[in-house]
Amino acid sequence: MPAASAGQWMRPSAPPEAGGADLRIASAAAAVYAAGVLYVVVLHVIAPQRAGPTALTQIVEPYLLLAALIVLPLALRRWGRWRLVLAALLVVVTCVRLGPTWISFPSTAAATDSLSVVAWNLLAGPNGGERLRDGLAGVELDLVGLAELQVETAKVINSDTELSGRFPHRVLGLNGSALDVGLISRHPIVEQERWTDPPLIRAVVQPTGQAPITVFVGHPLSARIDTLADLPVGVDTTLRDQRIATIRSFVDRELTANRSVLLIGDFNVTEHEPAYSVLAAGLRDAHLEVGLGPGFTWRPLRLAGFPFGLLRIDYILTSPDFAISSVGLDCSEPSDHCRISAVVWRPSLGP
Repeated sequence: MPAASAGQWMRPSAPPEAGGADLRIASAAAAVYAAGVLYVVVLHVIAPQRAGPTALTQIVEPYLLLAALIVLPLALRRWGRWRLVLAALLVVVTCVRLGPTWISFPSTAAATDSLSVVAWNLLAGPNGGERLRDGLAGVELDLVGLAELQVETAKVINSDTELSGRFPHRVLGLNGSALDVGLISRHPIVEQERWTDPPLIRAVVQPTGQAPITVFVGHPLSARIDTLADLPVGVDTTLRDQRIATIRSFVDRELTANRSVLLIGDFNVTEHEPAYSVLAAGLRDAHLEVGLGPGFTWRPLRLAGFPFGLLRIDYILTSPDFAISSVGLDCSEPSDHCRISAVVWRPSLGP
């Protein structure tokens, strides 16, 4: 074998790849995070919680899954069969958990006797009546369910001639608190009931030439957030869930009597929490039926007016005899809630 030259013996070895150790650590951390998210989502499915840290992660589950997808390429920088399995599981779980909400099949064309329905949390505060007038200007609607309906706004609804002309029938809350609700209608209201705890209205609406519809507008108290050093670390939904169960008991009474039902409002619950299953069981969720995108309706007040929400807690739910032809969101209003609308009709009544 030929002898090596002096230069060859003295050539220093190549330095390790710059940042290689940091990349390995980051890749491992990304893989651990993705695996942790999968574990948490499994807990959400098999053991949903109404209090504690897991109850909080149920609320933000879409963001946990999306963050895991974002870091997934970093986790795959290091080879390993288990990482490929992890990636496949994460993609499948994300599609199963978020797909039904974010992607819907094309809707059915509405019938001529369809109803335009809106759920709108006005935001308790000044100028509610003015904001209501501006938000409804030039929009053809049949039923508008209102949350955070305060005294000043109720006075405007009762006294404004333009609003009264378009919505001559109404049921307004009892005390004008920040949780109070109301319903204004283009069609006659032939029965009405009101409750304060939980804030709830029951109104039997009689559209022309159609069977009556029982409309509920609700706004149960939001869950209690537990904090540590001003950071959320858990949530307690017990009282809210009790109120949602109460609301659902009234709905079940109508369904048992074979009545058409609309359940609309701000229910302060996301779809991955156990109380949503109570609220929506056996009903059609307008956004799930025909909506595209996440359908988020709430955002912090400092983001009011931005064209997006961060959580989906406002709903239009219908009894199974309804079809839903379209659903929409308007996030332009100066409120912490976007306004959700839907066009619904009952196929059994004919075209």
